[in-house]
Amino acid sequence: MKRVALAALAAVMTGLAAAPAVAAAAADAASIVRGGRLYDNWSRESKERLPNHPNPVFKTKQVRVAAADTWRCSECHGWDYKGRHGVADIRGRRNADPAAIVAVLKDANHDYAELLHESDRQDLANFVAYGQVDMQALVEAAKRAKPSAATTGKFFATACAACHGLDGGSLREIPPLGDGARQRPHEVLHVILNGHPGGRMPALRTLGEEAAARMLAYLQTLPNANLVASIVNGGRLYDDWQIHSGGPGQALPHPAYPPKAYYANSPAMTWRCKECHGWDYKGSQGEYASGIHATGIKGIRAMAGIDPDQIATVLRNGTHLYGAVLKYRDLLDLANFVSQGQTDMDTTIDPRTRLSRGDAGRGAAHYRAICAGCHGLEGHFTAKRTLSREARANPWESLHKMLNGHPDEAMPALRELDRKVIADILAHIQGLPDKH
Repeated sequence: MKRVALAALAAVMTGLAAAPAVAAAAADAASIVRGGRLYDNWSRESKERLPNHPNPVFKTKQVRVAAADTWRCSECHGWDYKGRHGVADIRGRRNADPAAIVAVLKDANHDYAELLHESDRQDLANFVAYGQVDMQALVEAAKRAKPSAATTGKFFATACAACHGLDGGSLREIPPLGDGARQRPHEVLHVILNGHPGGRMPALRTLGEEAAARMLAYLQTLPNANLVASIVNGGRLYDDWQIHSGGPGQALPHPAYPPKAYYANSPAMTWRCKECHGWDYKGSQGEYASGIHATGIKGIRAMAGIDPDQIATVLRNGTHLYGAVLKYRDLLDLANFVSQGQTDMDTTIDPRTRLSRGDAGRGAAHYRAICAGCHGLEGHFTAKRTLSREARANPWESLHKMLNGHPDEAMPALRELDRKVIADILAHIQGLPDKH
């Protein structure tokens, strides 16, 4: 009896001792998850401001990196934790003493003593010590996984789709999930395990690494983003991103806009891409060469064909400053337009006469079928202006809008039509009467 009583007492004592241990483990998991978000983007997670200059330790000149990104742990140490840009692998810090990692975060190379609170440094150290996983093994496991709608698909539809949409493309702050999971599997796995910095996304870390691998496998089955739709949206953003994105117009002129060309009564105008680079994308060397508001800024024709990610980095740099005002998908759409959406307007418009090279007679039928439903047979543009007047005064703008549509309007984009058809429609519009 005594042995039974002692055994029962021991069991009770063991249970009482286990309760704080479970609570501690839960607290550690919360700290590790938050540390993973800080590793991703500590400024967004902690709501702390970034320094105004690039990280002085970030030495590489071979890769274009936005100044803000040089302060992110993930940019230097990688999503697989093996290091990037010649910076050291941190996998050797797994199971290290978090206090020692905190000391490293405060050293001269990292200089996070002033940038992060002590609790942030502790969470980040806990992630480095206990939160790193074997990313390559998980990616390989995801490749072998066969996700079914009965398991992971149902979990995604109920736990994730409310924000991401069933196709994974609803959030404009991030890439579509299908594209991201296929192109950046290590990054997506990190986010699956830890959630988004500064967001409320559930982290799946405590469900296990196998569950994370299955989720990655499911995300890789989601559809691609539509490239042509992205280019068209980028063309509308190039026209006027302030109207198209639904945000307020900028109250101050763009810092890089030449004061001599400034519209004194319209600071928002100076933030439009077309205002500096032109409707023909040649800058002041093209349509604005003799204009009263010529900026002297070069065009973007040389950017055609460049990797959109590099263009997005340029859009976010200290000259353009669009990282502060546009969402990720808007930046990518604009970059896709610059890379793959520009057209050589001289093939459609004679730069000397400003007239379309198309056939107005052939364009009449197309105009009446495609355009007249909104613009009328005589080409109404606004209450005081007509399509013909606009098309003769600035045919480059008209062609840009024909290809991409108007910002924040339902005007169809004709980009996928034969360019001869578009040239013919433009020629017909230029011949319409200049009256209501």
